[in-house]
Amino acid sequence: MLDHLAEPRVDAVRRFFRAESDRELLGCYAWCQCVSAGLLPILGDFEVALRNALHRAFSVYFGCDTWMLTRPNPAAHRSPVAKPLPAAHKMPTYMQQDVQRAADKIRRRKGNVLPDDVVAALPFGFWEQLINSLGHKSHPADLQGAVLSSVFPNAPCVAPDDYGTKDFRERTVALMGQLRDVRNRIGHHDSIWAVPEFDLFGKRGFIPRRPRHTVTSLKLFAERLAWFAGWIDPSIPVYMRRSDHWWSFMSLLDQQALLIYRQTGGRIGSYEQVLRRKANVSPLVLSLRKPSFHKCFY
Repeated sequence: MLDHLAEPRVDAVRRFFRAESDRELLGCYAWCQCVSAGLLPILGDFEVALRNALHRAFSVYFGCDTWMLTRPNPAAHRSPVAKPLPAAHKMPTYMQQDVQRAADKIRRRKGNVLPDDVVAALPFGFWEQLINSLGHKSHPADLQGAVLSSVFPNAPCVAPDDYGTKDFRERTVALMGQLRDVRNRIGHHDSIWAVPEFDLFGKRGFIPRRPRHTVTSLKLFAERLAWFAGWIDPSIPVYMRRSDHWWSFMSLLDQQALLIYRQTGGRIGSYEQVLRRKANVSPLVLSLRKPSFHKCFY
């Protein structure tokens, strides 16, 4: 596999983890892959909850669930060149294009385009920019407050009037930007080991310099993610922390787990060793027999 990785990337992994052999190098690389795979479903929980909350809020505000789609032009029956009317919610051109591309793909695949299908097809960055653009002067004055108070009813230390402010919007966008950065690192197989820490306002801070820092920083990231999801509904972080995804992800965020990967070179059975080690201190899985353990956690 090393022959098929770019040399600068191989060197970056080797230097950061101080790998002393190709076996250790491949093990560290595999650990990063496994950590990324473990984090993605947790990010997915947040993304699904967020996009659906935004969709509901905009649908209520505009009185229709097609708020992001162009509308039929009544003049079309008289003139075939009549263009569709703009969407109920005004968006920058690049966001309109995102919606149109999503709708076109759905139309080619299914024929009928439903709003829920479009919502599911739009990228994470779309929702970040949707919130960021709420402060534009072309929008109704009450739009931001109405939408964000509906989406984030449990935001900490926020008075009803705060939802319509620039500070609240920018804080939300900054936090989403940190999540998007990690999501993009995973999607592009980038340096998950160097995820920066960030505070409760989305401001970046410490960047890991050693593997032990990575373990700590990624744990903090997961906690920040769950905390932010609680703005939408306190039951979301409860669900996250009770899931197998969370348990197995946290099992990997341990220097001993990384050591296992270094020693095995990331070969088959590495993840099982990590989970079995975790199971030895977790009463939840102590009673599971070997076959059922394998079935449940792979």
